[in-house]
Amino acid sequence: MSVSIAVVPLQRSLHMFGDPDRSSAYSLSGHVELTLSPDFLGRKSSKILLQSLELVFEGQSEVSSLDIGYSGHRLYSSSTELVRNGPVLLSDDGDEGSGEPCRWNATYNINVPGWLPASSSFGLEGTGVSYRLFATVKYIDVEKRTRDSSQRSSWFLGGIYSAICSGERIATATKRIQIERFFGLPNEEPTPVSTVTYLLKHMPSQYTECEIPSDVISKIQILASVPDYIDMEAKKLTLTLRLRANDLSAEDCQRLQLLGFRVDIQQKDKCRVKPSREYKARFPLPAEESQPPNLPLRWTNQTGFMFEYATGDPNASSSRTFSLLHPSEPGRYDLQSDKYVFATDAEPTDKPTWYTLQTNIPFVKSAAPTLVYEWAGQPILRPSGSSPLLTVRHEVMIHIPLAYDVPGTFKRARETLIFSVPIRFGPTAPIISRPNSDTPSFLSSRPSTSIDPCTVAPFNSANEPILPPYKQFYDHNGDRRIDPTPLPLYSPPGSPVVEHIDASSGEDTHAPSGPIVGSAEPFSPKECNLA
Repeated sequence: MSVSIAVVPLQRSLHMFGDPDRSSAYSLSGHVELTLSPDFLGRKSSKILLQSLELVFEGQSEVSSLDIGYSGHRLYSSSTELVRNGPVLLSDDGDEGSGEPCRWNATYNINVPGWLPASSSFGLEGTGVSYRLFATVKYIDVEKRTRDSSQRSSWFLGGIYSAICSGERIATATKRIQIERFFGLPNEEPTPVSTVTYLLKHMPSQYTECEIPSDVISKIQILASVPDYIDMEAKKLTLTLRLRANDLSAEDCQRLQLLGFRVDIQQKDKCRVKPSREYKARFPLPAEESQPPNLPLRWTNQTGFMFEYATGDPNASSSRTFSLLHPSEPGRYDLQSDKYVFATDAEPTDKPTWYTLQTNIPFVKSAAPTLVYEWAGQPILRPSGSSPLLTVRHEVMIHIPLAYDVPGTFKRARETLIFSVPIRFGPTAPIISRPNSDTPSFLSSRPSTSIDPCTVAPFNSANEPILPPYKQFYDHNGDRRIDPTPLPLYSPPGSPVVEHIDASSGEDTHAPSGPIVGSAEPFSPKECNLA
């Protein structure tokens, strides 16, 4: 007789939505399949006493670089016991002559924190962020222990030997879990992406002297609008620039020129030996006692040659920056018409006027490959995000050249304003497809138990509906949220549906909950310093 186990999740990957959130959680469900295989002859029944079935979900972040060496950090670890009500006796009585193994399924449902970063892989070593499920079953072979005890019952030392050799046995299994994070929420129809507007302020350089007077430069207001996020499958980025001169004299407005602008899309990859102080403050990482080398990681992508280059500096880091601009796109836009775009900004008007520039910037999924070894592998487009040891950020570099006619001379002063606008790349939440009412359900109507003898096939994640976030149904303490929206009244088939609305002068306490849309300013500016 042999005992084996396997971890079978219901989904191939766990989907998370929106930004990392400490107050949210997601459900990771499935079952642990325990298989009891008979002996070669298969004539006698087999019995085991299942004492414990522990399931551990753990995540970790690893980096490997020639500059900083190898470093690993534990992200999260939780343990769940599936055999809660004492030992369970499992037997293949009645099936011992068939020669087929008997299987039992122990279902599980683990709460996974919503702040965990998505799975990733960097470089040839496969370091990055990874998650796994570890199942450990502890059992006693009842039949073998009974035989050994009867044969050695007359011998005192034999009884001790039997207790040791015929004691508890262990079987283990591991399953890799993929976590994917999407922007937005699942919907039945594609939803438009909102726009984020930044107010760009000029910060005078301390090292170079400005040719244009600082009191003129300080009166120029620039707004940059970019999408809240850009889909990884998109091919272009829409950038909108709005410019005006505020509280600038009419003479200076007529002397100021806009020569054009130049843009570039950059990706910045960074790895570090230890988590940053900001990351530790935002997310509840395990304590130092649970981190290597105090408590080694359960698995690692570390290879032997990584020991040869290690640094002792705990603040060491390594980074790289590359452009995602399309090779055929120079990223430079010159104004062909009148360049004195601020000439009328000093005239009194009821509403401020902005000179608007808009362009679609094409980008690529991978930059030009390099022949030099890099810790992050080839320069490819990755989703924006951060983990304890890895950070991927994106930004649009904007260069705005200006010219100014110096009064009393024929000289034309020039100055280039350089700004950095943050952007985010990532996959968009998938579209929810309504299931066909004629399609039979895969779920059973009978209640499930902790040890279930039936076999459940895993769902295909490509066709299954995407589950909404855990926090939409449950509070942070685990209590189920109460939906204040009443259910509609029952209408017999064939009768018209009538929606009843109570008209009252008092406050409507039974109104359905929903988003409140109010008036807003034309822009919601955010400060963005010069690069």
